[in-house]
Amino acid sequence: MLVLTFRIGEYVYGLEARSVAEVVPPAVCKELPRSPDYVTGLFNYRGKVTPVVDLSMLAMDIPCASRMSTRIVILDIADLDGREDREEHFLGLLAENITATLKVADSDFEDPGLEIPDAPWLGRVARVNGCMLQLLKPQKLLTDELRRVLFPKEGKGLPDAFQE
Repeated sequence: MLVLTFRIGEYVYGLEARSVAEVVPPAVCKELPRSPDYVTGLFNYRGKVTPVVDLSMLAMDIPCASRMSTRIVILDIADLDGREDREEHFLGLLAENITATLKVADSDFEDPGLEIPDAPWLGRVARVNGCMLQLLKPQKLLTDELRRVLFPKEGKGLPDAFQE
């Protein structure tokens, strides 16, 4: 599988490239008052209002640093469940050090052996080039409450991948 890699703090994480619609430079976001700290806000992506989640803030309570390699990874959440009959809805993930993709065999990934209730988005782990690479489960990044807030028109019909 092809994996888009990035860093949260000193650790390497990844997303399956097939779940990524596009990678774009950071954008000015409209802040959402009273939203969780890890929600950067909203921006216009190809004519669609798109929420952005700061992955560093989500994982470590430290905002992403503004670096040349800081980018927003765009996910089409309707694509995550493989259905093409749904309207596009995008989610942006702000992350640092987005500089590479790697080919990693699916068989190289292992279950980490534990589940962290406050971080259900953490997935399988592989040892790549002498370091640990952990996949994120993008469909687990938003809580049910946050999904209802960010995608209110789809509240009853969110893509299956985003429903529990």
